[in-house]
Amino acid sequence: MIFDLDLDRVRNRPGIKWERHGNDVLSAWVADMDVEVPSFITEAVIERVESGGLGYGFYDEPIPVLEAFKNRMHKAFNWEIQTSDVIRVHDVIQGLEWAIRTLSPVGSGIVVQTPVYPPFYSTIEASGRYWVANPLLATEDGWALDFDHLESVAADPEVSTLLLCHPHNPCGLVMTQEDLAKIVDIAERNDLVVVSDEIHCDLVYTPHRHVPAASISELASQRTVTITAATKTFNMAGLRMAFVHTESERYGPQLKEISTRMIGGINGLGQVATVAGWEHGDDWIAELVAGLDHNRHLLSDLLSELLPGVVYRRPQATYLSWLDCRELDLGDNPAELFLSRGQVALNSGLDFGPEGTGHVRLNFATSPELLTMIVERMAAAL
Repeated sequence: MIFDLDLDRVRNRPGIKWERHGNDVLSAWVADMDVEVPSFITEAVIERVESGGLGYGFYDEPIPVLEAFKNRMHKAFNWEIQTSDVIRVHDVIQGLEWAIRTLSPVGSGIVVQTPVYPPFYSTIEASGRYWVANPLLATEDGWALDFDHLESVAADPEVSTLLLCHPHNPCGLVMTQEDLAKIVDIAERNDLVVVSDEIHCDLVYTPHRHVPAASISELASQRTVTITAATKTFNMAGLRMAFVHTESERYGPQLKEISTRMIGGINGLGQVATVAGWEHGDDWIAELVAGLDHNRHLLSDLLSELLPGVVYRRPQATYLSWLDCRELDLGDNPAELFLSRGQVALNSGLDFGPEGTGHVRLNFATSPELLTMIVERMAAAL
């Protein structure tokens, strides 16, 4: 039912995804899903609005959204946290910039696993730091971390931080407990902070599973800052609600020094929606992930039939696909051609770093019918 979508409704939906290029273009770029926001969230938001409860709130303990976060981490990932270690922010990138500015020296290096979500680069640069690439390795089984290279760049005395996109955007890599243990060991030996963006944590395909980086050991909990949200899971990014968590006795007090006036009051409706999602969303998430799993395999079949020159490694998580179009000889930025000739909007690989040349990112969180139309148009563009 989740992916039984009304095409006209989807194409005329307000928001940047479909408004930017017009509804004649099939949009598969920005990381919003085409599915409807689940009814238990819209009902909770409408109830709050109709009650007139749009004034000041969500300050007195226990704070519902923090309790919901604590319960969700325990139930979904067997991760025991304390609400006193959690700070509410508006979105993951706000939390990321705050962590970088607070915990790393100006002018220091931040290691990223490339190609990676474009705001990682701009946030690092805007903060007066520089990014250091640790490119992912393409293997027959998918993507993998290059630990030899990570060891070498982490040893640079100018490097202060290991930044994780976990699960990874755009490649869909899910880091295992063993991967995370190696990362934490490298961080400990080089005195680095680990900042882990885990916003896609609910969207992982069997047999893979999400393991919060901070949860694997006491050492990890003291080295790691986790930033996450429910907004990606429930398709409600516009409600602006995220979390920064650390148990670290070293990093926690520094992060909490920021004035609450610099954060601003957190969206009340975003908090209501987050609580509703985590309290009532288990069955919906299971149906969502099953539909996305179907679509990632459908995309593989469609590309094999219609665009066999495209190299696609099925992601282990997320609803984003990283497509290597270099064999098609479409130049550095094939997204331009697919938009101009095929009327399909994709993300340009160039925005994801040097490894993005000749690549595009395609969002497959839509109906199977619309996904088929998207690939058919891409093929027709050639």
